[in-house]
Amino acid sequence: MSKSKNKKPKNTKPISERYTLKHIIANIYLTVMFTVFPLFVNLSFNTTFPFISFERGYVSIRHQKYFFFLIITAAAVIAEFLVLLTKSTTEQKEKNPDRKSEISKITFTDWAVIAFVVSCAISTVFSYYIELAFLGEISIDDYTHGRNNGLILMLFYAALYFFLTRCWKFKEYVFIALASVSGAISLLAVLNGFNIDPLGMFELFKNDENVFLNFMTTIGNKNMFASHLCVTLPVIIVMIVQTKKLWCRAVYLAATVLGAMAIVVCDSDSVVLGLGVFAAVFTVVYCRHPKKIGMYFIVLAIMLLSIKLLGIFSALGGDNYKELGAIPFKLMKSNLTYAAAAILGVLGFASFFLGQKRGDKPLPVAIPIAVGSLFGLAALACLGTVVYFTAFDTETDLGELERTLRFSDAWGTHRGFMWNKSFEAFGKYNLFEKLFGKGPESFYYTFSPYFAELYDRFGDSSTDAAHNEYINYLMNIGIVGLCSYLAFTGSALVRAFKAARRNPLSLVFASAVVAYMAQATVNISLPIATPLFMIFVSLCEASARQSAEPTGSPRF
Repeated sequence: MSKSKNKKPKNTKPISERYTLKHIIANIYLTVMFTVFPLFVNLSFNTTFPFISFERGYVSIRHQKYFFFLIITAAAVIAEFLVLLTKSTTEQKEKNPDRKSEISKITFTDWAVIAFVVSCAISTVFSYYIELAFLGEISIDDYTHGRNNGLILMLFYAALYFFLTRCWKFKEYVFIALASVSGAISLLAVLNGFNIDPLGMFELFKNDENVFLNFMTTIGNKNMFASHLCVTLPVIIVMIVQTKKLWCRAVYLAATVLGAMAIVVCDSDSVVLGLGVFAAVFTVVYCRHPKKIGMYFIVLAIMLLSIKLLGIFSALGGDNYKELGAIPFKLMKSNLTYAAAAILGVLGFASFFLGQKRGDKPLPVAIPIAVGSLFGLAALACLGTVVYFTAFDTETDLGELERTLRFSDAWGTHRGFMWNKSFEAFGKYNLFEKLFGKGPESFYYTFSPYFAELYDRFGDSSTDAAHNEYINYLMNIGIVGLCSYLAFTGSALVRAFKAARRNPLSLVFASAVVAYMAQATVNISLPIATPLFMIFVSLCEASARQSAEPTGSPRF
């Protein structure tokens, strides 16, 4: 046999289509962030099984995840930099100007990220609290101020963005890993919500009722768990619709069932808001495609039935749950949930079979316009109702809906007070402070003149967050910082939706961004769920960039 016949066939794929070491590093990083990061807490070998130490509750968890994120991200970015610096001889020999230009091409989103980091840096340099603004947290007189959202974290978010947008390529095992761990965390949340404590967490907080009621899973505070659900659950739901593999769909569906149950025990309005906006937006996105909207409605129906199943289990166990607000309780107990599931199920199956007959040929563009208009009118009606009961009818007793339909200082666990006073404080800023704020994580000191009134009226002695991410950015890094942040996240989202026609995978990432940005209006940014959000913003941009390549769009 001749020597030439023993040679392996050359890889004839262009470099832009090959799965290389830089892609492997990116996907290993994503796998670690989707699996180890949510589960990571301190290990203590001075205690009994399972050797987990929470020390200061969810404050400790925030620190643990913050440093884990910094270390893992730094390692991945450095490794990727070395790989790109020492390109293989094959890549050096094969000239590929398109690939080079795609890596170095600067998009509007890239410029927005740069503007965001620069505005944070300017804000930090001129801050009265420069150490706090840089580090994101300082300790004074045995008290800790800040939530780790300093300039350091913003720089890591930017590094993460440029790393993933240049070096990522789709592999579905990463999202199977995400679904598996998210399902496990949701199961733990359900157990915790019904006072079942397999990890022995509650023993540490049995003397602190507030922490006991709000502590949940390895994510910590239930509001942070709500943020985590808003990032992960939409991704898993959209993967059910988009994937072509039956076994993958089964894994995603199992995680979705557990996630639906976790929505109830989470008992946070932010998760209802985030997932509600996601459900509306993606109804508009999918309504031109009968098979996809059919599958999507069927999944939503299964989620509602899962919630009712949780209600049955709860009743059998004597309803031994921690506490539930009005919305989660009604979802779990009301027969209207069955009716909503039935309607969604009928619409889903009818749409799916219509798509089978049509070959999933898109319906007229007037349909998403009409559906979107209906949702828009519904949103305006809700806003109008709040305005009416706030400005015109202040006497009607709204019962359980008081804190939802009438805006006041007490609204949303006194978020109304914090928002109103934040704008009052912002009005006192000088021109430079209005543009660049008083420094990342400076909210505690800015809001301190209102602490006495906060305590007298609501019993809270202090706060270091506005409980609205956008107001927080406005106060801390000013108009320039907030606008650059919105330009960064918003442009990545828009580009992902535009890329969806050629690359449907971009919808998976857009779903997380939509839900997170909605819940952020009533929640806070912490290095617990926000790093995952930043990952999906980056993947929105990455998928948009790849869809612009001649052969580079990811495929299932």
